[in-house]
Amino acid sequence: MEDVVSQEKLLEKHIKENKKALAVKLLFDLIVRHARANHFSKADALREKLFEIDPMALHEIVKSAEIIESAKIAAIDQVHRHVWSDLYDKLTKEETVALYYGTKTAGYEAGQIIFRQGEVNSNLYFINAGEIKMFYHKDKHGIFLKTLGPGYIAGDDTFFTNSTCTTTITTHSAVKLNFLEKAILQNWRSEAPNLANKLRDYCAQRESIQALLQKKELERRVHPRYALSGDAVIRIMGSPGIKGFKGDLSDISANGISVIMNTSAKSADLLLGCRLNIKFRRPDARPEIRIDQNGRIVGIHSQMFNEYLTNVKWDEPLDKGIIERIKLMG
Repeated sequence: MEDVVSQEKLLEKHIKENKKALAVKLLFDLIVRHARANHFSKADALREKLFEIDPMALHEIVKSAEIIESAKIAAIDQVHRHVWSDLYDKLTKEETVALYYGTKTAGYEAGQIIFRQGEVNSNLYFINAGEIKMFYHKDKHGIFLKTLGPGYIAGDDTFFTNSTCTTTITTHSAVKLNFLEKAILQNWRSEAPNLANKLRDYCAQRESIQALLQKKELERRVHPRYALSGDAVIRIMGSPGIKGFKGDLSDISANGISVIMNTSAKSADLLLGCRLNIKFRRPDARPEIRIDQNGRIVGIHSQMFNEYLTNVKWDEPLDKGIIERIKLMG
């Protein structure tokens, strides 16, 4: 470091004495040193200075740009690069540098809201590790849409438009991600003019919110539901510290079940997308009906007095024989 400081002092001396050739050589050497040490902001600043001192030092100007670019690409986080390899494969070296170094990193704990439906969000999120849940509110109904893991993007519905969020995103586990702020689009107009369009096209390849909602409606109609009363013992899977709690049965199908649970609005949002184990029995049936099934919450509908009608989709369909006996009970 002391050697760099002394070189920078010598550079100022060369500039004051108008020794342009010596200043150019020393500037180039300093740019290379800072680039190889991953001090990219310093290397970029020195390259700008090189332009000012001698705009005709074309060899040094071009070569220093190549060295900085190569060092930046080599310094990209390898986990991130692997997760997003299909995106980076579509980009030039200049665009790769502009995209990666335009992002910021962030981490979230499980159960945090990243953005909420109806609010303003100007960021585009690239998930590197962990899982997030996407859900949609219609009136007082919450509909779980999808679990997103590494390699998924969130926030693209607002990043390229001037609109509010159409969904809510919460973390299902601890999450690590990179994110872009919308202001970066202005910078790219000069430094990477095709990058915004490439990124928009990449985002457009994923399933739209409308398509997800239509799929949920089709899934709901596939299996008829039958009224079913009684108490169920519910346990949130993956949360060993949380004891089982009671839910009131509402209806059932081969594909899922609805139960009424008492909880807060905040907890209801966080429950969407969670996996549950549900146990219940009907000793009055002949033979007795016992069910011990795992599933995922795919919908929550607000009722009165902090009660929520909760729709659960089974991991595996119920045995047809059980459904036939439930039909006979009706």
